[in-house]
This record gives sequence, structure tokens and C-alpha cells, in this order.
Amino acid sequence: MGKFYISKSLEKTFLDKTTPKYVITCGKRMAGISIYLKSKLKNKIKILHIQNPGIAKFCFDMLLIPEHDHVSGTNVINTKGALTFFKYDELKNRYEFLKQDNTKLVLLMVGGENKRYSPHGIDYLNLSMKVIKSLKNFNAKLLVSVSRRTPKKAIRIIDKSFAKYLKNYEILPMSENNPYPDILNNIDYAIVTSDSVNMISEISTTPIPLFIHKFPKESGKILYFLNDLQNLGIIKIFENELFQFNKKQLNTNKTTLLKVNKFLGL
Repeated sequence: MGKFYISKSLEKTFLDKTTPKYVITCGKRMAGISIYLKSKLKNKIKILHIQNPGIAKFCFDMLLIPEHDHVSGTNVINTKGALTFFKYDELKNRYEFLKQDNTKLVLLMVGGENKRYSPHGIDYLNLSMKVIKSLKNFNAKLLVSVSRRTPKKAIRIIDKSFAKYLKNYEILPMSENNPYPDILNNIDYAIVTSDSVNMISEISTTPIPLFIHKFPKESGKILYFLNDLQNLGIIKIFENELFQFNKKQLNTNKTTLLKVNKFLGL
């Protein structure tokens, strides 16, 4: 195993004060902190890590890893998709005013570059054209949410396309004024690009009809994840149209909590 380094200030915070009973970390960068603390405090603490740490499983007391990562073990709890940070029934209905004159609200969530691929300008243009086509028979307002991974050039392409063909659309701010996730309380349809398991998982927990746009032809674990959700009736693949269907909801948080409590004997 490699060596992990931790700052003196962080070490002092953890080791010179009351010892926590549990330490929860998330992502590969934070996994080393868990392992360091376990090496110092031994059985005084239990370390729980969210996502695949890329390190030997025995280093952790418990791992919460998406099942599409195909990692298993006696200390591994597999989650269907990613854990989410909100409950749909607790969202505040702050944006009802957006639904004027019986308009439908359609949310488009656009990702961008990741480890698997880097979409080109033509990919964003094709997405825009598909969305425009899907709205032609709707009295709808389109809300566009972009991520930090969405290139500025892509946002310009999307903006120009929608400005030319749509009368009613808005690109949501990425600042603290971003209405997400409360805006979900008012959404009739959602279109999400396939690059983000987190975005897909979040909308999957809601009753909103969810359509997935594949930037490239997906393969590997992401294809496994999408096929699983599609077979469960949680998503539809976006093919130029929006429609109601018997949408099932993902209950990853609730299911995972029960498993964690059982594992810990709580």
C-alpha cells in the first residue's frame, strides 16, 4: 500500500480532540484520510467511505459503492446509482409562478466533459435540435441547467439555437441563485445528458418523467446503469419526444440507510 500524508492542522483536529465514533468520507482524494485515522485510532473508530476508493477493500469498515462499478465484498453495500442530497417531498414550492397560461415546464440538465469522452460542438447542437423538436407541439417553457463541466462554447451553441427556434426558454444561473433542486417541485418533464450518474440519480428519485440523452453511444458500466434504470421503468431514452409514462422512482437513499443501519447494528 502507498503512503498517505495529512496536514498537521488536520491531524491535530482529529487526534487531539474527542475521538469520533464514525468517520465518513467520499471520493478517492478523501480515502487516504480515513485510512490514516484508522491506522492511528484502530478500533476506536469505524470508517465508512462513499464511492469506489480504488484502494483495497479491507482498508475500510464499510464501503458504499454504486452497483454498476461491479465491486462486491462482505463490507461493501452496493447502491443503485448515486446517493442524493434532497428528498423530493421536502422541496419548497417556490417557483409555481413560472407555470403561466397552462404551460408545461421542461428541465434540460446538460453536463459536459468527463473521463469517458469530450462532447464536441456538434453534439450540443444535435442535443439542442432534438429538444426543439420535442417541444414543437407543447405549450412549454424550457429551463436549462448547465454544470461546471459544460464548456462555455457549448453554452453559447445551446443559447443561440434556442433563441432562434424557441420563444420561451431560460438558462438558469450557476450562482447561489440557482433554483435547483426546489425547481423540481414544478417540473413536468426532465431531460438529462448521460454523462452524470449524479444528475440522473437525483431526478430518478422524483415522479418527474425522466428522459436520458446519450452524448455518445454509451458502453461499459454507464450503459449497464442506464439499461438497469430503463428496465425498472425509471427512465426513457430521449428520442425527439416527451410523453407521460408510468414512472417508477429510485429509492437509493432509503434502501441504503436500512442496509447501513443493519450493518452497524443500529
